Amino acid sequence: MKKQFLIIVTLAASFTLLAGCGQISKEATPNASSPKSNAASSVQTVSSPTTSAETAKPENEYIVIEPGVKKGADGKLHDSFIGGDLSLAVGKPVTLNFYNYDEGAHTYTSADLGLNVQIEGSKKKGEPAVTTFTFTPSKEGTFDWLCAVPCDGDNSQWAMSQDGYMKGKITVTPVKDHVQHITMVANADYKLGPDGKMHDAYTPGDVTVNAGTPVQLTVYHFGKNPHPIISGDLGINLQVTSRKDIGDPGVFQTTFTADKTGKFEWMCGAPCDGANQGWAMMNDNYMMGYITVK
Repeated sequence: MKKQFLIIVTLAASFTLLAGCGQISKEATPNASSPKSNAASSVQTVSSPTTSAETAKPENEYIVIEPGVKKGADGKLHDSFIGGDLSLAVGKPVTLNFYNYDEGAHTYTSADLGLNVQIEGSKKKGEPAVTTFTFTPSKEGTFDWLCAVPCDGDNSQWAMSQDGYMKGKITVTPVKDHVQHITMVANADYKLGPDGKMHDAYTPGDVTVNAGTPVQLTVYHFGKNPHPIISGDLGINLQVTSRKDIGDPGVFQTTFTADKTGKFEWMCGAPCDGANQGWAMMNDNYMMGYITVK
């Protein structure tokens, strides 16, 4: 669904946003007083001191942006940040990985946490644009985030005011209470392959977790066929069955803790990808991939 990309809104006295594409990799700028006018991504944050162990092992979070995919209470399909609600540890650096299937740009903005991440739009249908951004949450609590770019077409007023669509919450807890959350999204015939065809895919297919940290893996499945995630090396056997209805994904969870570092393969445990004869099951970042433990 196309967006109207407008130049933009004032969120608070401490934020002035500029419409534009986000860069592929950005780091938070401590103590920035205001965004620079020539920067594609701007941030203001104050980082608290961290231990060398925390600094050496930043955590990864994965957020998938899909246009017109999620049904709302109004019965319409809306643009959504899937996995946009985060649970983070105070004082621990985190890298946010955004996979945007929408041709329109978005932002991930939280004034309370000094976040104003500009997310570039997809250049080709079925090929997500990837934007990464690293910062360190400096205080505990529950904070609002939103997309500050008017989006979702004629439905923008609805989607931009609803948690679970274009806005939500970030929860920051003490390190001792922390569990890493990994989100993956399964779609049928959704991702473009190098063969020029659309394939079944998990987004992202490759993820990174920290050894010794409990991980809660959550899958949002928008398709109707089963796509279990299996990794013998990590003891994962998550039975992903079906969506609830069109636009109403099935949500499946499992928890694991990796006690060794390395790169471990996962695969879909059910034949899939239709007429493509299982192409997606043999190609990284489609219906198989890797979990890197560091």
